[in-house]
Amino acid sequence: MEKFYQEMKSYCNQQGIPFYLVKLQSLQDGVVEGYLPGQGGWKTLPLPIPDVFYNRIHSRKLEQSPSFKLFKTELEERSIPMFNGRFLSKHDVHELLILENELLPNLPETILFNEMEPFLTFIEKHSVIYFKPSSGSQGRNICRLTQVAGKWKIEQSGHLQNIQFADTDEKLFETLKRFSRKRSFILQKGISLFETDQRKVDFRILLHRNEQLKWKVTSMVARIGDPGTIVSNLAQGGLMKNGPDFLKEAFELQNASRIYQKLVRLAKNTAQALVENLDDSFGELGIDLALDTDTHPWIIEVNSKPSKKFQGNYETFRPSVKSIIDFMLALNRENHP
Repeated sequence: MEKFYQEMKSYCNQQGIPFYLVKLQSLQDGVVEGYLPGQGGWKTLPLPIPDVFYNRIHSRKLEQSPSFKLFKTELEERSIPMFNGRFLSKHDVHELLILENELLPNLPETILFNEMEPFLTFIEKHSVIYFKPSSGSQGRNICRLTQVAGKWKIEQSGHLQNIQFADTDEKLFETLKRFSRKRSFILQKGISLFETDQRKVDFRILLHRNEQLKWKVTSMVARIGDPGTIVSNLAQGGLMKNGPDFLKEAFELQNASRIYQKLVRLAKNTAQALVENLDDSFGELGIDLALDTDTHPWIIEVNSKPSKKFQGNYETFRPSVKSIIDFMLALNRENHP
């Protein structure tokens, strides 16, 4: 996050806006311990309580802590807005999105992994299934389950392909139970993903709300998985390409444009459906979409803390920096009309 925070600070300086980082703490004294970048790194000093907060806490555990809950309560008492206030669970997101009839054709069937009976019903319907942690990230701890010659083949994400087999549905259930170690997991219907050179492709679309609080697409990247891996996440060795450029390489120009518009529309509708059904405020979402072999788009995942890893060179500031600050200013204006 270092480069990203430096960019935010520089952009705010240019706009004449004070910007600093704040850790979890009580707001009762009317000042906060803040962090400002200086010559020798980030310095701590007492600062006024900010007018708007953007939550980049990287730990789900910390977001569940009493100190975070107290911090949120104190913000509410002072009517100070905070956006992206929490991580999203894959199961919760799915349960909210299936309420929208318009999105149903784009949602792979998904259930929570818990009881044997619904599990057996689900695996009877699908020959390829993804088993994912409900609160996971970066493509870790994912399994692909494939029916092969009357057995279930279990492949784990990661470079070292750890492959196991289960002879029966019941043995598969027991194997997954052990693997989950009492954490929450989901089962998701596998999709025949569009591939290039035997590499699976999906798209991360970064969206921000503009000054009118409408969703806009800030960037789209195509994530191209390593050959043989079951996920395309960059953290698992995937490559990244500019999304529109990739589509122009993979399809004829007219078709590429049509698919791009389809992905953008689906991403915006997904983001809008979420904010309408959630109490928390969100100004930024990373939405993972995939095309199947018929170029039909599917919603794979929604991320409320999208990666800020520095990619390439920017002549001024990366677009997400400007978008986040613009949204913070819009929230501040709304709060102080």
